[in-house]
Amino acid sequence: MRLERLSSRGARAWLATALLFGCAQGQPARVDEPAAAQPSLFSVPEAQRARLEVVAVERKDLSRPLHVPAVIAFNDLKTTDVVPLVSGRVQKVLVREGDRVVEGAPLLLIASTDSADTEASLKRDQATLLNKKAVLARDEDLYAHKALSLEELQAAQLDVSSAEASLESDEAHVRITGAGQSHAELRSPITGLVVARHVAVGQALQAGGTPVFTITDPSRVWVIAHVYPEDVKRVALGDAAAIHSPALEGPVSGKVTYIGAVIDTDTLTVPIRIEAENRRGLLKQGLYADAEIYPAHTESLQVLPNAALLRDNDNLPFVYAEVEPGQFARRHVTLGDQAGEQTIIAAGLKVGDRVLASGALFAQFADSLGN
Repeated sequence: MRLERLSSRGARAWLATALLFGCAQGQPARVDEPAAAQPSLFSVPEAQRARLEVVAVERKDLSRPLHVPAVIAFNDLKTTDVVPLVSGRVQKVLVREGDRVVEGAPLLLIASTDSADTEASLKRDQATLLNKKAVLARDEDLYAHKALSLEELQAAQLDVSSAEASLESDEAHVRITGAGQSHAELRSPITGLVVARHVAVGQALQAGGTPVFTITDPSRVWVIAHVYPEDVKRVALGDAAAIHSPALEGPVSGKVTYIGAVIDTDTLTVPIRIEAENRRGLLKQGLYADAEIYPAHTESLQVLPNAALLRDNDNLPFVYAEVEPGQFARRHVTLGDQAGEQTIIAAGLKVGDRVLASGALFAQFADSLGN
């Protein structure tokens, strides 16, 4: 038994030496590739080929929808922060969040010394204008009877014009600031919805200071989509879009109105602004949504019928590429977007390659039985 073990060990050592010697002589040992690495062919009998459809990869001009995340924001062009135009103390707040207001509607009352000064100035200019008009009427009569020179008449006319301008200025100040009474009224500059209030009764206000209300027209909102730089070239102003969110009863249509000029350093994306209707008010500021942009221009892309695409046991997409008539080999592919009854082939095939389409699923089943 001892000799047998030694002989067995010697044989193994001799074999290792022989292999090493062979490598040293420039003749490496041949290592066969695993069977799984060799592409296997699947043959279809000629009698059954008539039931199958073989199609060629083709190029087609397509418009690929772009699916991107987005967030809802107020339309800045229809949103305004309301600031007081006179200094004073808040006497009464007339609106609150959620109230709808029209342009010119009073928002709050301000007890202000500026208001009393404006009222006095208004009354003074009204009295001055009446006096100047009376003087002008007298001078016109004197001029008609040749008792007054033309220069004196023109001076009286100029006094009336100056008094009218001063009164119009005071009236404009009253319209803008709401002054001219015992208190000043802060009025809404636009028609819309009060979405924020930053003021309370008794609070001191400074003219041109901190905003006291935010008002917006929520009927049209902005949807800010975040698009990666490599996809921006697919988007153009005016492209149609659809907004999707669980908060909506269905998709809301919109249109691309702005393409960002800089990249957001936090997300490394380019902001794309979509303007969308919001008549029911379901699109709230800060709501996250999905935007689907439909580019107007097309791209030349490789496509195959959906029936040609299959999945292996690892859920990787593949096709049966025709090697010779009746013989097919599995070839994995990279898929792009689906376009109706066809799918874009991003990689793995070239134009003109022939693949099995109709009947591919049955071929996969038969191939699996053969393996």
